[in-house]
This record gives sequence, structure tokens and C-alpha cells, in this order.
Amino acid sequence: MSALEVSRRTQAATSTREHVRRVAVAAYGATEAQEPIEGFHGLSRSVLDDPLAGVRAGRLVADVAAGAVREWALRPGGYGWSWDAVGAALELPGPSDGSTRAEAAWEWLVEHRPPAPAREVGRPGSAVWTCTTCRARVRDTGPFASHPDDRENGHLDDCTRRLGSLKAWRREMEGDTDV
Repeated sequence: MSALEVSRRTQAATSTREHVRRVAVAAYGATEAQEPIEGFHGLSRSVLDDPLAGVRAGRLVADVAAGAVREWALRPGGYGWSWDAVGAALELPGPSDGSTRAEAAWEWLVEHRPPAPAREVGRPGSAVWTCTTCRARVRDTGPFASHPDDRENGHLDDCTRRLGSLKAWRREMEGDTDV
């Protein structure tokens, strides 16, 4: 396969992302707009005017997909496939920490205990997004730290969103509830 060819799996993933966007419009009233792709002159991508509609649509599609995964995963037994084969189809890792791939597949699909996502030990999770106020790329480490700059790193110093978060944090620390 050449560097310009796209795998069928990648094509399916792209189609699924587009479907989630369409569900956000159809089910949650979002509107689509075009946003320029940074670094590419003349190229744009479809985005939603309400990202929370995208979250809701993604959750709906994920819930429906989880049901379909379970439904399909229960069929291989009738064809003589093992739970290990189901685990391999789910791309679960092989035996580790005393449990087998078959056990992990069973726990996920029958007991509704999905496997924990793989992550580097000692490295906290984070997300990167573009601030719509200052247009800077922000690394977000979640709502766990108290200070806004410890949660979101990368805003421009004069970003009004960042400054508003700092002001609200200071009021909270001083005990002033009139924000």
C-alpha cells in the first residue's frame, strides 16, 4: 500500500466520525460550519457550532456500538470460536497480571467491566485543544488541580478566558462567593 492510500479501517473510522457529526445535527440540533485547518491554505473541515451536541452524539453512537459489539461477540461461540479468539478480535492484550485474554473478553462483554486504557505509568493523562478565545493550543490535564494554570497550560498570557478563570479562582480562594 502506498503512502497515499488509506486503509479500509481508516476510511471506516472517518465515516464513523462523519456519522457522529450528522447525529449531532439530526438528534441534538447542532449546526455545521467550516473551520480552516491550521497550516493548510484553502483547506477546511466541518465542525459543530455546539461541541456538547457532538459529545452527546458521540455517546449515543458509542452506546449503540457497545451493544452491537456485545451482540456480535456472543455469536462466535456458536461457530466454535473461543473467548480467547473474541479477545483477540477485540484487540485485547495477551495474558498478563494473572488473567487471560479470554477472561478479559468475558469481563468486558458479559460483566460490563471494560479493560483500563493503556497509559504510561506515572504519566498523567491529558487532552490538547485550541482555545476559541486566544486561538492557542492548550494542554488540559483535567479538573484535578486547584489553580487554572495547573489544569490548562498554553493559553496566551492575555487570554480573556484564562484571565477570567484566574479571577474566579482568586475569588474562590478568598472566600468571596459573589462571582
